[in-house]
Amino acid sequence: MGPVLCDPQSLIKDLNPQQMEAVKYYGQALLIGAGAGSGKTRVLTRRIAWLLAHGFWASSILAITFTNKAAAEMRERLAALVGPEAEHMWISTFHSACVRILRRDGKEIGLTSGFSIYDTADCERLVKLISGDLNIDTKRYTPRMLLGKISDCKNSLISWQDQLKSVNCDYKPGQRGYQVSAGDVDELVAVMYAEYQYRLAMANAVDFDDLIMRTVELFQRCPQVSEYYRHKFRYIFVDEYQDTNHAQYVLVRELSGIDSGEQPDPHMRGAGRVGPSWITVVGDSDQSIYAFRGADIRNIQDFEQDFPNAKTIMLEQNYRSTQTILDAANAVIARNENRKPKKLWTALGEGDKIVGYAADNAQQEAGWIANEIARIHNEEGVAYRDIAIMYRANAQSRSLEEAMINANLPYQLVGGTKFYERREIKDALAYLQAIVNPADNVNVRRILNVPKRGLGVRAEGLVASYADAHGTTFFEAIEHMEQIEGMSTRTTKPLSAFRDMMHELAAFAKDHDTKPSEVVAEVLAKSGILEELQRSEDPQDASRVDNLSQLQSVAAEFEQNTPDATLAGFLETTALVADSDQLPGENEDSGKVTMMTLHTAKGLEYPYVFLTGMEQGTFPHQRAMEDTSELAEERRLAYVGITRAKRRLYVTRAAVRAQWGQASDMMPSQFLDEIPDELIDWKRREAGVERMRASWQDDDDEFGGWDDDDDFGSMSFGGSSYGKSDYSSSYGSGSRWSRSSYGSSSYGAGRSQYGGPATQGSSSSYGSTSRRSCGGSGTGSSYGSYGSYGSGKSGGKSGKVTTRRVKPKNKPVDLTKSSSASPAGSHNDLNIADVHVGDKLTHDHFGLGTVIETQDKGMNSVITVDFGNGEVKRLLLRMAPIEML
Repeated sequence: MGPVLCDPQSLIKDLNPQQMEAVKYYGQALLIGAGAGSGKTRVLTRRIAWLLAHGFWASSILAITFTNKAAAEMRERLAALVGPEAEHMWISTFHSACVRILRRDGKEIGLTSGFSIYDTADCERLVKLISGDLNIDTKRYTPRMLLGKISDCKNSLISWQDQLKSVNCDYKPGQRGYQVSAGDVDELVAVMYAEYQYRLAMANAVDFDDLIMRTVELFQRCPQVSEYYRHKFRYIFVDEYQDTNHAQYVLVRELSGIDSGEQPDPHMRGAGRVGPSWITVVGDSDQSIYAFRGADIRNIQDFEQDFPNAKTIMLEQNYRSTQTILDAANAVIARNENRKPKKLWTALGEGDKIVGYAADNAQQEAGWIANEIARIHNEEGVAYRDIAIMYRANAQSRSLEEAMINANLPYQLVGGTKFYERREIKDALAYLQAIVNPADNVNVRRILNVPKRGLGVRAEGLVASYADAHGTTFFEAIEHMEQIEGMSTRTTKPLSAFRDMMHELAAFAKDHDTKPSEVVAEVLAKSGILEELQRSEDPQDASRVDNLSQLQSVAAEFEQNTPDATLAGFLETTALVADSDQLPGENEDSGKVTMMTLHTAKGLEYPYVFLTGMEQGTFPHQRAMEDTSELAEERRLAYVGITRAKRRLYVTRAAVRAQWGQASDMMPSQFLDEIPDELIDWKRREAGVERMRASWQDDDDEFGGWDDDDDFGSMSFGGSSYGKSDYSSSYGSGSRWSRSSYGSSSYGAGRSQYGGPATQGSSSSYGSTSRRSCGGSGTGSSYGSYGSYGSGKSGGKSGKVTTRRVKPKNKPVDLTKSSSASPAGSHNDLNIADVHVGDKLTHDHFGLGTVIETQDKGMNSVITVDFGNGEVKRLLLRMAPIEML
């Protein structure tokens, strides 16, 4: 037994009954089903401290998290509970733990301890080099696509040998002149995977997926190694278990020894020294959102079958959000099938209603958000750091950023070009990698001519050919440059200078290994990178100099915070940095609004959250429209987004969004439909274009039913106001509202004009990104001044207009597709009141179907129809090409 480190009762006195049960549980396997904001980190740290308080050894504990940030937070919390003994535990990410294991024991599977860890850019560079050698068309088969396929194999623990066998291919890694069958993608991937692994091995390098896969290989091939770690780690804790992929799942099983056949020792209290380790996993199947990275939700769903005698404890009390926010989240996630029932509740009270806003296009949506942020900051005293804007895809950030800049609001973008991916930083790190591991061909080739020293493509090609012919590394070929044929004096001179410089830097690094910051300084000075940037007239290069200075500061900080700092250790930490690690800590005030994708936002929380782009095809994503499992994942992503908000949630959407240069009509997201209506306070329920369409729907009315109470009674386009009569005479004649003027690219795309040629002297570039659009006054601060557009207060009102509208032809709209050119007013005269669940209908495209759900939303009423063979479609009733039977 170890020393008792704290009073057990102090660990449980402020916990709720379920949390207390989880902390005190004694047994082989425990799943803590922790809902969003239910205090899972607290339970996990208290459970570890509880074991230590009962005399278990800290060195027998392994706690695995998904981010460095989460690992650091857990370490801090444990140090506060149990003191310095916390240092004796392994608390790290999967990847960091695997690096430690491979550095110590990788030699058993051919990895020497100085191996390089390649990031995505290094991997893409390597694939590009291989593609050149194998004559693969990189435009058709991009390095990113090929890497994605290789990654899928590794996450499923499929070796390159198995992959070659599965496509009956006899390729031998390292062979030259091999021709891949044209158009055979499977063979191409198998050959690329084999050659890629061969080159990584030659360079003594691994990629991120290898860290897990090769550790599993080590445990399975070397029983003595797996036994060592099994007996070392008697208590294994895994956070965010729902995000584990197959390789990580197998790794956990290997570490726990559950498949070793050993029986638990019945006489030992606790896990003892024999038998499988105790395992505690914490997770929430409702927050499993990384299927695209290989995460397998079955790992958490099947935990009780995978680990015999497993106990599940659900944490449902939420300490983060108001009940209104939780009711919305519960309503959305309840639609997913095959989930363990869980209903979040809170003692924090109902709180503010969710605020909704329907914009006409992405620019107006962004402008309203910026305006609202400025308002709550000024009027309600909300700090910028307490606000986050979240979106489904990175591409959506552009209009949001423009609006923030125009409104002069401070923001930080998480997940843009990351610090360690900037060109100058990659160059400096490539020098350091090449010093630590001269066999690292990718990085040596990267720096051969950085800064320019007269060693171009020809020189690189000569060295590479020699290395290939002699089965040696690129740097080794430089060492033998005198033997390379065809090399002119003009090439040998700079090449030998490069070789000598690398020798000097390597010697310096060896003497100053414990001072990475000094090695960084020496590399920047000797290589000439810094001098070249300092001499440059380009203003961008000045910020590159700042970035290099920042790199040196990062190295110095690493030295101060790491007792046994080494250059290799510093390179390891830079390689293992993730998106979310860039975010400021809990008590740090960034003074900025945070903008990020929903995937990056997982695990974070903010008092005020804007969920943007809530439209079919944007969120849920277009890909999910045909696939129920992808739609279930999108719904979990919506649940994650909603539960990030602590105090107030905003949901916004755009009626028209530019896609591939075309303006597309966007239907409201089905997730908005799933949130009970009474929870949302709509500041603007329908976009202007939707109201316009609705008004033109009514053929009994001569023009379409604007009445004097309609807040759309007058509009301003680009600064010119129109009343009804002005508007109808210039735009309303039917021919103007033809398909070409409205539906194709008249909104949102940023170039074409609203409704055909500009008339009445208005600027009328309605959907453009210019600041004059949407009735703003053209100044940065006028974002959100769409009152003239949506409020109906400006301009005169006039009587009915007698011009009749030409009725357009019907155009089918399936809500699972966003149409890029739908006419303004097509409809089929069906009324939602006449459609009932169970009714049969025929659809021009999908055939015979049965109505399984109806939603009365007035002119935007939606029906859900099952067409058989798993094909379920949401259709906009008034525009669907259907006939009721």
